[in-house]
Amino acid sequence: MRKILISTITGLVLAGLVACSVPTSETQPPQPTVLPAVQAGSTVIAEGKVVPASSVNLSFETSGTVAEILIKEGDTVQAGSPLARLDTRDLSLRVEQAQVNLEQAQADYDRLLEGATPEQVAAVEAEIARARGQLQATVGGVTPADVAAARAELESARARLAELQAGPRAPDVASAQAAVDQARIGLQQQRDALAQARITAELNLERAANALRNAQDEYSRVYWQNREREKLPGELPQEFRDREAAAQRAVEDGETAMAQAQLTLEQARQAEITGIQAAEATLRDAEARYARLVSPAEADAIAAARSQIAAAEARLARLGGAERAGNVAAAEAGVRNAEARLAELQAAPTDATLSAAAARVRGAEVALKQAQLALERATLEAPIAGTVAELNLKIGEVASPTTPAVVLADLRNWQIETEDLTELSVVQIREGDPVRITFDALPGFELPGAVARIKPLGKNRQGDIVYTIVVKPTSWDERLRWNMTASVAIGG
Repeated sequence: MRKILISTITGLVLAGLVACSVPTSETQPPQPTVLPAVQAGSTVIAEGKVVPASSVNLSFETSGTVAEILIKEGDTVQAGSPLARLDTRDLSLRVEQAQVNLEQAQADYDRLLEGATPEQVAAVEAEIARARGQLQATVGGVTPADVAAARAELESARARLAELQAGPRAPDVASAQAAVDQARIGLQQQRDALAQARITAELNLERAANALRNAQDEYSRVYWQNREREKLPGELPQEFRDREAAAQRAVEDGETAMAQAQLTLEQARQAEITGIQAAEATLRDAEARYARLVSPAEADAIAAARSQIAAAEARLARLGGAERAGNVAAAEAGVRNAEARLAELQAAPTDATLSAAAARVRGAEVALKQAQLALERATLEAPIAGTVAELNLKIGEVASPTTPAVVLADLRNWQIETEDLTELSVVQIREGDPVRITFDALPGFELPGAVARIKPLGKNRQGDIVYTIVVKPTSWDERLRWNMTASVAIGG
């Protein structure tokens, strides 16, 4: 590992730090200490590597069998271009089924809005015609059983009318209200439980990430110690080789644990969405049932009940009086009953019925969108324009969300990123500082450049806090490749 060479006057830095630590007599916001840029004759040297200006690791969001690969390594693609597809036959069938369900729900809703069909109206009108014909032709005898049946029919019709006029019973209303309250409680419980599951998954992912970083730090420490020992005479003892192998395995185990934690988090997020949607649908159904129950009785229903009473009264009168007159009255009641059915058939649907039908349409729309989203996720698309640097897919294999399927990078624009710039050095560098870049693979070759960006977050590397700076070369050489080792000299 190269050492960072610093040939600057550190007294200015120490003096600036001491000045910042002296308290003032008045409370004022802290002012930034202006440090000098790298001055002429002063040089900061750091190790770095060649990387593309932009790159991305792409994976399928769900597992599935690879059915189609549309690119190969080295291909140049545009943003939004499809790269590969999973087997979508089952997903396509789910979309079709969801579409059919939506069309059925929409048809049911439209049927309510449109009212009765001509065929239904024609059937009731035919019934009215038959009732009118019966008015002129009915005959029959009278028995005690007929009288008892007529009285029972009249009492039943009167009870039905009283029930419609009295409105819903208090126990039924209370039961429906309790169902609504329970559905609301269930919705809140679902939200709380699923949110807690998601938070737990997020915490587990954070722990896995911390564990992986610790394993990576330990492996880096052991690895570089062994490289230093290899410079000594003799062969590297097996104990140190085993220690390096164990540290590498710990990194691999940490990567596996982090991938599993990421998958668990995605599952928890999806479960939260679907669980809340299901609970909301249950609440909407309960509210619709309650609305139907407390809605006032329709005039058509009351008219039909009164018609039934009239029919029962006419039947009873016919059985207790002149047979012909009674038959005529009954037939007239039959006509009125059929006419009432026609009026009910042609009446507009209630708000509660429309609300329930509309809720079924919305539920079918959500199911269709979910099926379409699952189908879209079966196609891997390029988020940026670039070159396929690595392809890890084969036809017929099962793609995993935890394994990068395609590595895509913009190989037209390159930059250098440092790896070992300590906090003592980074304070002497400013964006725009001139840089001279050399490469291990090309001795004697040098490129000019400038500091484009200083990443604000430092990372612990073998006990030192190191920072990454991004250097943009002003020219390039086609012999340079991704991850080649570079040395940057800043200032001087």
